[in-house]
Amino acid sequence: MTRREKLTYLFLWVALGLLPLFLRPLWEPDEARYAEIPREMLASHDWLTPHLNGVLYFEKPPLQYWMTAVSFKLFGLHDWAARLPLAVAAAILLWCAWRLAKRLGARGPIWAAVMSGTTILGFIVGQILTLDALFSALVVLTFVGAVEAVAAQMAGASPRKWLLLEFAALALAFLAKGLAAVVLPGGALIFSLFFAKGRPALRRAILRALFDPMGWILATAIAAPWFVLVNRANPGHASFFFLHEHFARFLTHEAQRQGSDNPILDKFYFVGVLLVGLLPWLSASLRGLKRAWAFARSKGPDAEEGGLHRWIVGATWMAFLWPFLFFTVSGSKLPPYILPVVVPVLALACAFERKGEEPVTLRRSGIELALLGVAFLGYGLFGKGLPGGAPLIVASLGAVWIAFGLWCVWPRHMSVKGLLSGLAACMLLLTMAAQRAAGPAKSLKDLVSAAPSDAVWISYGVYGQGIPWYTGKRCVVLNGTGELAYGRGRLSAEEQERWLPENRVGLLPLATSLAAEGPVFVLSESRDWKALPADTRAAFDLVASNPSHTLARFKGGS
Repeated sequence: MTRREKLTYLFLWVALGLLPLFLRPLWEPDEARYAEIPREMLASHDWLTPHLNGVLYFEKPPLQYWMTAVSFKLFGLHDWAARLPLAVAAAILLWCAWRLAKRLGARGPIWAAVMSGTTILGFIVGQILTLDALFSALVVLTFVGAVEAVAAQMAGASPRKWLLLEFAALALAFLAKGLAAVVLPGGALIFSLFFAKGRPALRRAILRALFDPMGWILATAIAAPWFVLVNRANPGHASFFFLHEHFARFLTHEAQRQGSDNPILDKFYFVGVLLVGLLPWLSASLRGLKRAWAFARSKGPDAEEGGLHRWIVGATWMAFLWPFLFFTVSGSKLPPYILPVVVPVLALACAFERKGEEPVTLRRSGIELALLGVAFLGYGLFGKGLPGGAPLIVASLGAVWIAFGLWCVWPRHMSVKGLLSGLAACMLLLTMAAQRAAGPAKSLKDLVSAAPSDAVWISYGVYGQGIPWYTGKRCVVLNGTGELAYGRGRLSAEEQERWLPENRVGLLPLATSLAAEGPVFVLSESRDWKALPADTRAAFDLVASNPSHTLARFKGGS
């Protein structure tokens, strides 16, 4: 990187990858879950077997749990400390965007990082505490390492350092989320062989990037020990993790995460996600994909000896197409799953922008920003269900986006610093507006803080992920076992009755039995609370509520 590129990279990382992590409490359910598991690791000193609310939790591997636990060890139990692995993911993704665009021959490769970091999808997923940002970063790093290894071998240099990077990233991605770490970059590279027809040296370099023995030894040495040890300590882990969490989720709708109940709309789910998620760089993305495909399929002379450049373009196209198709046919769909395609798409957009075309790109992106602003403005003015003060904040966000978008359309006196600052400001305002609009319903922090420290907690109807995180104590879960079902089955009968009694006892008898331990507080989704019999609700005093949850205190006992 040049000095200017380094400064731009640092600005992007701080403004888009770090600052947003401090602006919100943890939201339900994912953020509180992925903070609580590493908190319990620290509390139990068990870094091998993940637990959630005191029960085994094997849905995901431990890499991000470990990283978060280390963050807690260094900085304490804070919401922002739980999100620090996202800052690591942002650093990796921004670097990969720059490196891939540079390898593709972009004149200003750092703009691929700017564009990737300011897409709606990339920015939002990058600040919400799930496993997808870190996993996507490591998958993209695996692909970039493979591309660089092939390029080094074709240039007559040693590809060893890039192969080591590729397979180390693959192993870490496997420890972040599982088999998709192999499927996504591996599939892209296999299909990229199509662009190396008639190039035996190039095909050999690609196959080495796929099957290098030392690389696989390294990957196995990094990824395998935890799986071996955890399955030895917890027989049955392997079958649950690989069969239930991978194949059952991919082949069925068991997880109830299909894009739509309509089978046709379900297959177009990620089309819609990307049409919105790639804003405000959608037109640039579509133009780049079109030009890149035409170049990769053309019969003209190669830009580099041996067809390397044509292959890199084709491979990057496959790094978009293969994950898109893979997740489209999957029975489990969520918007963050498609994040690995953002960097390849924007790297191609940057590389295939023609000289002198920058003002056109900026104007089109300005129009997209302004249209998003109109949507926010309309939602703030006419949307229903927003909490007090939120309509003004959302409408103001829309006005700012419209103004900045129009400035991009007519960019008089706009400097690079002004553009970067404006984009960063728009994204940070989006975070603050989202917290004012959705945060009161998504976080349990204020409700939990309304109870005393010696409270005994019942989570009724659903497992409130934020209860153990914000209290540091287990809660009793009644009629809301959900994702804790596997761990519940591994508890003794006595522990099941104590912590996860399911529907074998009513709320009122349960609260009565717990009253000797301290003041009993019940947290429930408001709709479940209202559905309780009147005589049951009469035994509790309402303490607090937010737009989605109700907190009540049992009148009996201490």
